[in-house]
Amino acid sequence: MDFQFTPKQREIYELVGALAKEKFAPRAAKYDVLATSPVENLQDFRDNGLLKLTISEDLGGMGSGAMGRDPVLYLLAIEQTARVDMSTAQCLHIHSHGSHLIDHVGTQEQREHFLLKVVEDGALCNATGSEPGRTSRGQYNLTTSAERVDGGYVINGLKNYATLGDVADFNIMFAGVVHKAPSMGHLMIVVPKGTPGLSLVPDSWNPMGMRGAASPSFKLENVFVPDDHVLGEPGVYPRERWQAKFHLGFAAQYLGGAEGIFDILTDYLPKRGTAGDSYAQLRVGEIRIGIDSVRWLIYRAAWLWSRGEIQQAELLSLEAKHRAIDNAVMTMDKAAQVAGSSAFWADSAMARFFRDMRIHTLHENLDKTAATIGKFYLGQEFDTTARL
Repeated sequence: MDFQFTPKQREIYELVGALAKEKFAPRAAKYDVLATSPVENLQDFRDNGLLKLTISEDLGGMGSGAMGRDPVLYLLAIEQTARVDMSTAQCLHIHSHGSHLIDHVGTQEQREHFLLKVVEDGALCNATGSEPGRTSRGQYNLTTSAERVDGGYVINGLKNYATLGDVADFNIMFAGVVHKAPSMGHLMIVVPKGTPGLSLVPDSWNPMGMRGAASPSFKLENVFVPDDHVLGEPGVYPRERWQAKFHLGFAAQYLGGAEGIFDILTDYLPKRGTAGDSYAQLRVGEIRIGIDSVRWLIYRAAWLWSRGEIQQAELLSLEAKHRAIDNAVMTMDKAAQVAGSSAFWADSAMARFFRDMRIHTLHENLDKTAATIGKFYLGQEFDTTARL
């Protein structure tokens, strides 16, 4: 395993790092207040060709994503973005995974129809599986229904946490086919913006953190989806364990966020006059060790994806995400101990990072993740997509 970045990886790392520092960072507070998608940042991604990171090269993309030629590439872009703005990083993560899903599940006609709009026009897409009550019902037990009719399906339901929902050109949504078991009837559909019956629920996004990753709710009322907008056969998403292919995108966000807190801390403590304090030095050292351990776990998991070692890649991706969340929470705790209350004015970057990180790390059930890893090593049945 080569620990050096390729020339392309270095290019993306430095490009996104520069965009983050020069453009995203000055805008972060504004989008935090507005609680809307960061349209200027998304335009910067568009202008620099970064919306095509996870699209295959035959369509003009960069070939990243879990199933791509270089799984590390898009993770570097997410990590560098999260280092200054976790909300914008989540937007890139969701768009990249939606594009990757179409690329590897869609037909050639669907790939060309949807993804060339991304590559050539900078179209945005999202992917929304969440809906109220899903945590208690289970990952694939959806109440959004898909009823078969001539030429397609009629969709009814309510989806929430639709990141990019206010700006996406087309929405990938999940529904359950009527009268089919949850996993067998799990259906993926593409619903373009402006489709009759699709509407955003007003005032459905006002969280404490991750406010710039606008994720409102969608209502679907008798939405007709033609067959050529259905991705794959019913059940392909759980059967091919696509949820497991997205673990590292979240892990990269938690890594970047922890790095962002570290950046603020190492700038702030010398100005505060406490850089010489042994207790501060200890905490900064512990945070640094945690960040570096998470980074290489993520990169190794990505390397396993590139080798086609799917089961091991899924398991190590779970481990990487678990460790990234655990380290993010530890980073917040140790940083707060040495920064003190004066670092946490409500409009400060440190306060925003803490709000974003605390909300975003609730995405995962850490105990269930660890139990899944334990099941594997104890020879029991396990599911690498289980997280709720």
